[in-house]
Amino acid sequence: MKRTATRFRLVGGSAVGASVFVFWIIMPGIPIAVKRFAGPMAISLITAAAVFRLDSFELIGKAAGYLSIYAFAFGGIMKFLFSTVPALQGKQEKIWYILGAGMVGYHVLSWWLAQMGKKRRMDIYRVKIRGGQNEIELDALLDTGNSLREPISGKPVLVVEEESFHKLAGVKNPEKLKIIPYHSVGKENGIMEGYEVPEILIKGREENLRCQKVIVGISKNKVSASGKYQMILHPDLYNGTIGRKHYL
Repeated sequence: MKRTATRFRLVGGSAVGASVFVFWIIMPGIPIAVKRFAGPMAISLITAAAVFRLDSFELIGKAAGYLSIYAFAFGGIMKFLFSTVPALQGKQEKIWYILGAGMVGYHVLSWWLAQMGKKRRMDIYRVKIRGGQNEIELDALLDTGNSLREPISGKPVLVVEEESFHKLAGVKNPEKLKIIPYHSVGKENGIMEGYEVPEILIKGREENLRCQKVIVGISKNKVSASGKYQMILHPDLYNGTIGRKHYL
């Protein structure tokens, strides 16, 4: 159905659906036929609507139908295996424990991998910018979501705080001036002043890189509220091949 749900909604919706189902089964005074058929279908409808945030009866009914088919198929397959495979006969409880532990392990591993990916996306590198007369060395955040480019040349733009950039001498040459339009949170259309610098050196974890003739945009605001970094590194400068050379 091309619908997504957070892990919290999946686990929470499943837990609520299972609890309601158990309560429905043990509730006295309800005919067996209702408990067996009407109850589970109603619970499937409610659970599917809550987990996937469905807002139409057609989508809710479709999702509940898929859920019922998959549940019926899975239950039938497991019952068949428990009754025909000698190694599984009489071990239903152990198998369910193993499957439950596997599910928990899968979610824990998925969460850990997501956190590692997030950490990699927030990697901070040491970058040296060489100007005409001196050089400065700053901490830079490798921002995979940064798509800022100089409109004429199409080159990726490295963003540096104005206070740090002023320490670089011999760069603010009118002939090297670049006007860079940008969009940011709270500012749909902005203009950033930029200059081309002769070279930057990126100290990577596995290799060091040298990029030549790099355009640096000057941010009048802090790029990091905590001050952990003073520069935003364009991913194409680190992962791409734009004017890049390796150095030791």
